[in-house]
Amino acid sequence: MKIPQSNELSTSIMNRVFDKTTATHKFYWMLSLLDMYVKEQKEEMLALDIASRMVAYAWYPIEYFKLSFGKGDSLTQIIPSIAELTGITVDDKLDSKTDAIMQAVTENLQVKNNVKILLNNVPYWFQSPWIKTNNVHEMIARSKTLENDCLYSLNGRREKMTVTINPKWKEYLNTNFKILRDFTLWNLTQFLQARNPNVPNISGKLLRPEEREPLNNQKKFWNKVIELGGPLHCIYTDNPLGVNEFDLDHFLPWSFVSHNQNWNLIPADGRFNSSKSDRIPDLDYYLPKMTKIHHQALRRYIPQSKKNDSVLDEYYALGVSPQDLMAMSEEEFLNTFRKTFSPLSQMAVNMGFRTLNHD
Repeated sequence: MKIPQSNELSTSIMNRVFDKTTATHKFYWMLSLLDMYVKEQKEEMLALDIASRMVAYAWYPIEYFKLSFGKGDSLTQIIPSIAELTGITVDDKLDSKTDAIMQAVTENLQVKNNVKILLNNVPYWFQSPWIKTNNVHEMIARSKTLENDCLYSLNGRREKMTVTINPKWKEYLNTNFKILRDFTLWNLTQFLQARNPNVPNISGKLLRPEEREPLNNQKKFWNKVIELGGPLHCIYTDNPLGVNEFDLDHFLPWSFVSHNQNWNLIPADGRFNSSKSDRIPDLDYYLPKMTKIHHQALRRYIPQSKKNDSVLDEYYALGVSPQDLMAMSEEEFLNTFRKTFSPLSQMAVNMGFRTLNHD
C-alpha cells in the first residue's frame, strides 16, 4: 500500500518511514501524531502527550488480544505497569485512556517515567528517511530547518520536547488523513503478523471497536433450533435453555478469534457465561458436548432452511458444507471440529489466555 503522491512534498520519503522498523513505536507515533494534528488541530504538540496517546493505542491489542509485539518492545512492559498504577481498564475508549494517561503523567512520577521511555528514540528516528544522522542533537538542529521538507521540527528534549508540523504538509495531512491512517495500520498489521504468525485476523485486533457486531442472525438460528426440537442444555451448567433463555457464548473467546461465526457459538446459561470471561474451555471435556449440540442443531435446522442462509454458510470455515456436517456420524463431526479447535486453542493458551477446567 502506498500513500498519494505529491510533486510539491516529499511523499516518496514518507512512503519509506516504516521500511526499517524493529518495534511498534513508529506506527503508534504516526497514528497519534495524525490524531492530534488533524482531529484535535494542534500544530505544536508536547511529545509527552503524543507518547501518552501511543500507550492508549497499544493498550487494546496488548491487554485484550494479548498480541506479541516482539522481543524488547517497551510498550509490552509499559502498559501493564501503568494499568496497575492508574486503574485504567481495557474497556475504556481510546480518548478516555489518552486523557487518563496524560493526567496520570502530571500526577504520578512513575507513570511519567514509564511514558518518557517512548521518547528515547522514536521522535528522532521517525525522521531518519528525511534527515540522515545518528546524532540526536544534530537531528534536532536539522529538523528545525525542515531539511528535505521533513514532516516536523523538534524543539527541546525529553518531557519538554515539542513537535511542530511542517506547514507545507498541512493540506496534505488534512486531506489524506484517513488514507495515511490506513497506511499506518496496514504496515502495523504486516509487522505484527510476522510476530504472531498463527493468530487470526490481526487487522481486526488493532483498534477497540466502538461496538461489536450484533448476534441477531445467530440468535434466530438457535431459537429456531429450540422451537423445532425443544430445549437445549448448557454445556457448562447442564441447565435447560428455552427460546430466548440463553446467552450466546463464544466457545473460543471473541478476544482471540474476533469473529461471531456460528460454529464457535453455543447457547449458554447467562449467569455462567458472564463469569466464563475469556477462558479457553478444556477441549477434552467440553468440545464433545459442544459438537453434540451443533450436530443436533444442524439436523433440526437444515431440513427447513432456505437457500443462501448466511448463518449456515459460516460453517464452510470448517472446510466442509453444513449439509455434509449434518450427514456425518457423531465421531466424524467431533473430529472435524477438533481439527479446527485444537490448534486454535493451543495458540490461545500459548498467548496467555487462561483455561476453563471442568471441576
